[in-house]
Amino acid sequence: MQSNERGQILALTLATFVAGANEYVLAGTLDLVSKGLNVSVEATGQLITIYALVYGLCVPIVVAMTSQIGRRKVLVTAMWFYAITSGLCFLVNDYWVFLAFRVLQALSGGVAVVSALSTAATVAGPERQGRAIATVIMGFTASLIIAVPAGREISLYLGWHAVFLVIGVLGLFAAVVQQIALPPLPPAASVPLSQQMAMLKRPAIIGGLLVTMLWMGGYVITYSYLTPYLADVQRVPSSAISSILLLFGVASLIGSRIGGANTDRFGHHTTLKISKALQILLLLTLAVVAATVNQHITIIVAVVLVLWSVAAWASGPAQQVRVASLDPNASGVLVGLNQSAMQLGIAAGTAMGGVITSGLGLKALPWSSAVVVAIALLLMVAIHKARAPKPCAA
Repeated sequence: MQSNERGQILALTLATFVAGANEYVLAGTLDLVSKGLNVSVEATGQLITIYALVYGLCVPIVVAMTSQIGRRKVLVTAMWFYAITSGLCFLVNDYWVFLAFRVLQALSGGVAVVSALSTAATVAGPERQGRAIATVIMGFTASLIIAVPAGREISLYLGWHAVFLVIGVLGLFAAVVQQIALPPLPPAASVPLSQQMAMLKRPAIIGGLLVTMLWMGGYVITYSYLTPYLADVQRVPSSAISSILLLFGVASLIGSRIGGANTDRFGHHTTLKISKALQILLLLTLAVVAATVNQHITIIVAVVLVLWSVAAWASGPAQQVRVASLDPNASGVLVGLNQSAMQLGIAAGTAMGGVITSGLGLKALPWSSAVVVAIALLLMVAIHKARAPKPCAA
């Protein structure tokens, strides 16, 4: 890869990193933001729900509406808008005003991410587009590793408002870098919304996307409220939470690598069966630790969480391949729909986590996550059996 091309790919990766930071950072600062906005933790968790819901439902429409505009212009404009709305959160103390800014951040950040992914394929060319897209997607994983624990530390020392000011500054930096590094690019080859919606009439595709929603929903039921769960249920010292979140993020990167390698070696179905079964086992282990250990040992909790992160993120590459394989002739459309399904799963899971926390308490979160992931596993196995070719009668 030439240095010019490498710089362009890194500029695009910066977009996914900054956008991912805004989506994930609340998971590490939920308790601090709830106090700052003077609302409950459950209500603050719904800010994650709103972000993911707007991303999943509205971003495809905005992308289709801007499909005739050059991709660099769309990307840079979206990043400027994203940076300004993020920075303005520094001045917000009202819950509903903050919620409105989250909607604007989801729209602009989502458009920036989709533009970055489509641009990566063009910049790299057909021989290297797979690696280029994988590098750009790594921005999300990097934001989980860096932004969540760093966001908590910034909030503890400078206040939760400062996190969004930092994200705004990073967004401005990303917009300037992309304007300089990227050449003028033609409009993206878009797929009409009518064609995307037509795919949803097929039962196998609906089932495949539902598996994605359930898997991601089961993950975020606990993850979205992980910080208060660790503090109040597992009694992890506040000083150790940032370190655990960092380990959790690093484990997600390892899990993605393992999941991708196992998908190539054993196939997506086997990889998903094993990873989902491990997720269920580890979530139940986390719940049992909270229920039986009087003085919770932080190292045990950390080990279980790290293993859960590895197992959960190992499902990601396999699930992408699985959905794309439902119709190889429309794999691009299906991958896009799968991204929307993931965001809708985040929205539904976070909303469900808030309801569970209010009604049953934080202790019920891992149990609930395990049930939802188990439903995803059973549905996936059922769909696989239904699609398997039946032996011909003699």
